[in-house]
Amino acid sequence: MGFIESLDRLDRSVFLDLAGHGGPWADLLCTAVSNTWVALAIWLVLWAVQRPKFSLSAWFWLLITLLAAFAASDWVATLLKNSIERPRPCWALEGEFRAVATCRGAFGFVSGHAATTWALLTVYVASRPGRWLLVLAVMWALAVPFSRVYLGVHYPGDVLAGALLGIAVGRLILRIRPLSSGL
Repeated sequence: MGFIESLDRLDRSVFLDLAGHGGPWADLLCTAVSNTWVALAIWLVLWAVQRPKFSLSAWFWLLITLLAAFAASDWVATLLKNSIERPRPCWALEGEFRAVATCRGAFGFVSGHAATTWALLTVYVASRPGRWLLVLAVMWALAVPFSRVYLGVHYPGDVLAGALLGIAVGRLILRIRPLSSGL
């Protein structure tokens, strides 16, 4: 067995150990964490709490940078999904686990949710949040990819690759448009 086959087997094994192994509360929580509108609300609250320490122009450029990181990471993740064409586990392993979410889209590598979340986290960290805000942001960034595996729509490798992609895109955006020194 080759290296890629070994990774795929490990990915499937870990997925089957995590996907859908919870009750109604875990289902509800992971569904909420994966919801785009909930994510938007969480990030807006994290940024709004930090807003008083920024000038209006610094706040504006932080939002522009965040939007650029979000859009770029989502675009690249979609491009990779459609190029690599790795089927989502909800299609490839249908009936082998308790699927919590409806399977949408044919391909899952790389996770767009993980990519956008970690791109936003990368920019957010560069804005130098306070310790407790940083802890909350990191906890959120870890919860999103986990929820995607739990719901049955991504393998762990999909979300890990998505997180790495998000960090790379976030860092690239920050190199192109560094945050103001007023942050």
